[in-house]
Amino acid sequence: MSGRHHDLDMVVKILVDLPMLCGVEVGVKVYNVILRGLITNGNPQTIFNWLINMPQKPRNMTPTLLQWHMFFEWCAESGLVKVLHHSVSKMHRSGRRPTIKTFEILFNALFDTGAPIKKFYDALDIMEHTSLTYDENFAKLLYDGFVKLGLADRAQEMKDNYWKRFGERSRTTDPKMIEWTESIEREAENNGINAAVTLCKSLQRDGFRPTSHTLTLLIRHTHRLDHLRYAEAELNLKASIIQWAILISNAVRIGDLTGALSIYKESKASGITPGTPLVHPLVNALCTTSSNLDDAAIDRALELYKDLAEAAPVTQSKQEPQPPGRRHSSGPDANLYNILFRAFGASKNVEKYFPIALSLLEDMETRNVELDSPMAVSALAIVVMRCSSSFDDALKAYKQICKRPNAPRLDAKGYQAILHTLTQLSFGDQETLPSVWHYFEVVKDMQMAGVEITAPVYTILLRHLALLSAELPPEERDGLAAAVRRAHDHLTLDPSFTPDTVLWNQLMDSYQRVELFAEAYRVWEMLFITGRFNQASVAIIIDACGFANAWPMAAQVCLKLTKLGFKFNLRAWNAWIECMCRVGKLDDALKVVCLEMGKDQPNVAPDVNTVKVLLSFAARTNQQDEVMDRIKRYLPQLWHTLPSELDGYFIRKHATVVDSK
Repeated sequence: MSGRHHDLDMVVKILVDLPMLCGVEVGVKVYNVILRGLITNGNPQTIFNWLINMPQKPRNMTPTLLQWHMFFEWCAESGLVKVLHHSVSKMHRSGRRPTIKTFEILFNALFDTGAPIKKFYDALDIMEHTSLTYDENFAKLLYDGFVKLGLADRAQEMKDNYWKRFGERSRTTDPKMIEWTESIEREAENNGINAAVTLCKSLQRDGFRPTSHTLTLLIRHTHRLDHLRYAEAELNLKASIIQWAILISNAVRIGDLTGALSIYKESKASGITPGTPLVHPLVNALCTTSSNLDDAAIDRALELYKDLAEAAPVTQSKQEPQPPGRRHSSGPDANLYNILFRAFGASKNVEKYFPIALSLLEDMETRNVELDSPMAVSALAIVVMRCSSSFDDALKAYKQICKRPNAPRLDAKGYQAILHTLTQLSFGDQETLPSVWHYFEVVKDMQMAGVEITAPVYTILLRHLALLSAELPPEERDGLAAAVRRAHDHLTLDPSFTPDTVLWNQLMDSYQRVELFAEAYRVWEMLFITGRFNQASVAIIIDACGFANAWPMAAQVCLKLTKLGFKFNLRAWNAWIECMCRVGKLDDALKVVCLEMGKDQPNVAPDVNTVKVLLSFAARTNQQDEVMDRIKRYLPQLWHTLPSELDGYFIRKHATVVDSK
């Protein structure tokens, strides 16, 4: 069945005529056949519309719960979680309301695709608008689902939120069982494992039967393996992967990664098959929360990945093509691959992990796991870019990864990560500076993709060029200067973007650092004329004047600002003092510090950095003692707060006695 409007209209006509022409009554079975045909065709919007509008079709039938669930389960299997979420929220319009089973399908789909936490709360919002009552089994589904994702904190948070929303509604679960469960959990948290186990034994005389979930209650707040062993032995229970995962997550949470790895090793020795609930928190800790991301941590994470992959081998059925949007796999999931790719990209030894990254990419394809977020795509692209041999190769690598079939489109953060990586690349003696052309090829891709161009797109490049100016010898700065000019050209010619003051400041600073004072001053004049300058702008242009030995220009800037009534902040004052010193006006700078700086500004006064500037230039003419004598005479409060030594000059040792008269 094609699902086209024309064909569906024909189906409705046939349904109208079916009883008279064939003597067949139109009922649930007939509609089931139609629904299966629509599902086979695979257009979710067509199926949803068909179910919603069934009451208006022949026999005016309300779709059954089974029919809705057929559709929902297909959505879940196809990874169409957004469609599933929307359809659950609207199904009541067909005359059929969702049940606990409906929400089990929805939440399981959210878990399977590793949906953001907000999506779970959105689903609870839908659920809250129904007449459903609290269900203990559903609460367990919520808790166990997050634990399996390695998110034990979220597990309790979500379970508590579910209770808060539905706890006061009439309960279908045995009140006595609820009371027992709550008392065991309280006892374990408040009085420890021994007391809680003792309570369990006492409750058994009243009919309580410990289950696997009882173990969860007992060890929810502990990371100690001996607690789990004790509870198992005393209650004659066998821990499942859920309980082992809780121990590992708790150990990771308190920073005991060594202990968590030991628990994992013990779980395997106890016959527990490695699964995502066990492996994910460990890999995450090794790759993202370790104080130093070194090869040893990444290699250990890869060993865990191998355990998980071997525990869930790719069967023939898994290799068969999955419906578009399918992201969940048995074994390693998209989230795990994302973490590993980011770790490879951050490694100092990225060349080592390049072939491994390609191997994992092949594993993903075999398992029908897709990169499920823009940052995951950019992380993989960064690994490949860092292993390239030229800017051309790096650009090709980025395009190859980002244009993979079914890969999510990069967002602003993903593109910015790519751009940052381009500025960090260098290839031998021929390509040591960032390539502005390649950089703006990526910016073009952003524009083509409809991603908004914002200030960071330009500041990433300009800031890096400015930093490079301090590292390169003067004879190599011509290339930097040309790069800043080209970046300015792109900025000026970009009709989709209006630079803010922060970006103009960065451009002005970059110009002055690559010794293009005239260009820096032109940026300042534009800011001044348009009134878009700020304190940072003033400090930057005064710095530029000082480094360019352009005292007349600095004086002109100061005069114009004074006429406007503009008051310098401390940074601008210190820039002004440094500028005066740099052009050989140390005595004038000292007078300004002692007599003028911040006199009519209660929150601005010379500080230790001001003194450092003065001393650094005074040292060139052996005038440190004179500077410190003036500071002691005119600014005694500041003098007494200074450390005994500043940049090698011992203040107290050289201080002279100042006449008190």
